[in-house]
Amino acid sequence: MTMKKRIFLSNTVMVLISLLILFGIGGFGVLLFKEEIMRIIEQNAELSDDTYEVETLLRQQSKKPDSWEVLSGKLAEYKFELYVSDSDQNCVYSNVRHSELECIEELDEDTVASDRIKLYSMENVTIVRSIIQVEQEDYMVYAAYYPQELSLWGMDRGVFEMFIIVFIISGIVLIGGLLLCTQLFTKWMIKRIMKPVDELNQAAMRINDGNLEEPVRYEENDEFGEVCNTFNEMQKHLKEGMEKSARYEKARTEMISGISHDLRTPLTSVKGFIKGMLDGVANTPEKKEQYLRISYQKACDMERLLQKLFFFSKLETGNMPFFRKRTELGEWIKHYVKEKKLEEREVHYELVLQKTDEECWAEVDTEQIRRVFDNLIENSVKYADAAELRILLSMEKSEGQIILTLCDNGAGIAEEKLPHVFEQFYRGDESRNSKKDGSGLGLYVCKYIVEQQDGSITAYNRDGFTVEIRLPQA
Repeated sequence: MTMKKRIFLSNTVMVLISLLILFGIGGFGVLLFKEEIMRIIEQNAELSDDTYEVETLLRQQSKKPDSWEVLSGKLAEYKFELYVSDSDQNCVYSNVRHSELECIEELDEDTVASDRIKLYSMENVTIVRSIIQVEQEDYMVYAAYYPQELSLWGMDRGVFEMFIIVFIISGIVLIGGLLLCTQLFTKWMIKRIMKPVDELNQAAMRINDGNLEEPVRYEENDEFGEVCNTFNEMQKHLKEGMEKSARYEKARTEMISGISHDLRTPLTSVKGFIKGMLDGVANTPEKKEQYLRISYQKACDMERLLQKLFFFSKLETGNMPFFRKRTELGEWIKHYVKEKKLEEREVHYELVLQKTDEECWAEVDTEQIRRVFDNLIENSVKYADAAELRILLSMEKSEGQIILTLCDNGAGIAEEKLPHVFEQFYRGDESRNSKKDGSGLGLYVCKYIVEQQDGSITAYNRDGFTVEIRLPQA
């Protein structure tokens, strides 16, 4: 069932049930107090002011009767109606109304002497009863009076019947009016409700067709306005998410394509040198040693690229393991810098350590911290663009934290691009990217590793590109 039908039926049924309950209570009250109402009516009944004249007229008729039409005319002067029945209770003449006839029929059928007249008052009806003999046959004559002001639209009814009729007619009019108002209100409410619903439905269809540009246009300040605004916000975030996902997928594809290309170059070199050895090109021990050394170096380059791809795969699936242990970082960093001294000669940079003499204990995964430093140094080597690259690694303690800072003496990075350097696949400087290939994952990986160990990482320019890492003390 549609919402329109539900709203319409619920409002209609609600009104009908309320009215039926009202009618039921009213009807029960009428039945309950019917006898009391009738008793009060009978107590308040009064004889017509012209009863004596009518009584006199009927006495005269018993002596010298007129025709029933003439008698009816004479009674009409006193606003009385005439009812005549024969000895077999058959109606001979009548011009009485309904309420008067009902009262006449309820009278006892006792015998009335011809020289006597009986008076009755029932439900505001005054009845004068007498016997008139016409051509040796007795006729029961009733003269009845019912006040004109108690009739309903020209129809004579008893007080109780009038109450019932008025109650029913008023109830029917009330029901009709309420149903009409309910239908008008329901149509208005359905129109008001369905307008934003239709807008939302059309917007959903547009989104299904891939159109995320057109928002829901609903300006009313009500609950549906909040829903439509929320829908627009959702559409906006969905659009941004899809654009971000598209950029991410493009960068991911480019990274995998780049790594595949980078793998092809050393693989081709290794194959060429091995082929040269097999074909006897390396015909001296010196050449053979040179070919093997170059092949080994290229194989190490391939291994590094594969490790990067494998590491990225672990990041994607969330399966990067961390094995944290209590470590004195000062001593560990001294060993790290000592190992890097061997690399300085080949890559042509200088790594300088500047640290506090205090012990700095932290709960960290040293292998992952090593990866962070390697990525930062590799980033400086690629992009610092300095004639003589100098990298300063410093460590200090401050307010329960260990602060590790790595700063190069390069050109730094544009200020507007600094907030994005830790984003996935971000390669901010086009001039740098034109010189050196990069996956855009190095700094993102650094941020991921540091945050997984309850730390924080920031980047800024200070005499070159600077990265600051804060780790909690153990």
